[in-house]
Amino acid sequence: MSGTGIVSHVPGRLRVRHPDLRPPGRNAEVAALLAGWDGVTATEGKPACGSIVLRYDPARISPAEIEATVAALFAVGQAVEEAHLPPSPFPEGGLSLWSLNRPAKIGMLTALGGTLVALSVGKKLHAVFGALHVAFLLVHLANHRKKILQ
Repeated sequence: MSGTGIVSHVPGRLRVRHPDLRPPGRNAEVAALLAGWDGVTATEGKPACGSIVLRYDPARISPAEIEATVAALFAVGQAVEEAHLPPSPFPEGGLSLWSLNRPAKIGMLTALGGTLVALSVGKKLHAVFGALHVAFLLVHLANHRKKILQ
């Protein structure tokens, strides 16, 4: 069931979870689409979890049928989104902000050590290492901006 996006299902209630359901607009759009299906009584979207709970009448639509329909929706949705993805400007595994996170952490630690050593040499060198530490810190914080700004 995990390849279909369905994470739990008991007759009358089905939960779909997918990373594409995290944006609130997309979550509301898919929840509205599911709410319009025949036999569906209610939908509840949770963008924070990337999930939608679908309540339906098992007397009107069988559990196997609703499961197959939801699975087909997510299979088609993935195929459509993959077909419309713009080509990446970087080669496979190329440069991204996340690929710079580990070097930024190493750079922060190195620059921090450099600032301590530079104190014995002079204030200018200490300031240079401090600025370098801040630059690496900004790369690291840019990766975690969503968690920081919540």
